[in-house]
Amino acid sequence: MRTKTRLSRLRRSATTMAIAGTVAIVTACAQTRPAPAAGQSPLVISQATNNALQKYLGLIYPNQRGAFAVSQDGANSYTYYCPEIACTPSLFGSIAVRQCESLSSQPCYLFYVAQDPRLAYTVASAKGVTGRHGIKRGTPTEELPVMRHHD
Repeated sequence: MRTKTRLSRLRRSATTMAIAGTVAIVTACAQTRPAPAAGQSPLVISQATNNALQKYLGLIYPNQRGAFAVSQDGANSYTYYCPEIACTPSLFGSIAVRQCESLSSQPCYLFYVAQDPRLAYTVASAKGVTGRHGIKRGTPTEELPVMRHHD
């Protein structure tokens, strides 16, 4: 029985290392759309997008694992976050940008990574359009079926 438990732990450990290695390689290759050129005016985001941003910032505390993307017009956004230290996949930025573009049918920019803003912005003074705002929780590595302990 002890050997079976050790093998099970060894498999989980090897799987975790394989996932981490794959994620590191894919993350290095991931590209996001560049931000507007330096010297341009700050991006104006809608009040609804700002509300989605505040929700995002609350979701990622304290682990700070996530990304927030905003459409070119500032009216749409997408949040991708992880409540744990390790998630699969961990390509937060590229997932957030890709999903934002799918949701809004326009170019999107990586707006925040963890709690670090990537673009200068202001919030529109008028309520304006509501836009579309998506959110997805990443799957913590320990929740993957291969990681569940079976005795």
